[in-house]
Amino acid sequence: MSKIKPVFFILLCIIILGGCSKDTNSKENKFILEDVTKAIEAQKLELISYGITGYPPKLNDVIPEVYSVGMPLDKKENEPEFLYFYIFQSEKDRINGAEELNKQTENADSKSFTRLYQEGNVLIVYWSDIKENTRLDKPIEAALEQLKNA
Repeated sequence: MSKIKPVFFILLCIIILGGCSKDTNSKENKFILEDVTKAIEAQKLELISYGITGYPPKLNDVIPEVYSVGMPLDKKENEPEFLYFYIFQSEKDRINGAEELNKQTENADSKSFTRLYQEGNVLIVYWSDIKENTRLDKPIEAALEQLKNA
């Protein structure tokens, strides 16, 4: 009878720990590039795959996918705007990547402002001419909210 109790206790511990690990995995939002681009395009932004322009920063061993953002015809400018999509393996990797970018840009003397949009394992970087309330803030934030709630 005394051998049954320790076996039962060990079995109970294994079940409890197994249940806890499943909860943490299901809470982590892991998206792919196609999920993100579709959510942004659903916000009436036209994305055009641009390949690699210049030397985009590699963050946490991830090279971004670069897209230009289409402009309404009446607001065409000479310079296209770019979004850099970093799709990390995990949310923790994305957090480390964002910290790495912040360190790289904190002392940069630039006329552009770095805008970071983050959800789950996704980091979207946009260099804007204005510091706050860019034309892309609301659509990108709505798209990420849509992903989070999907």
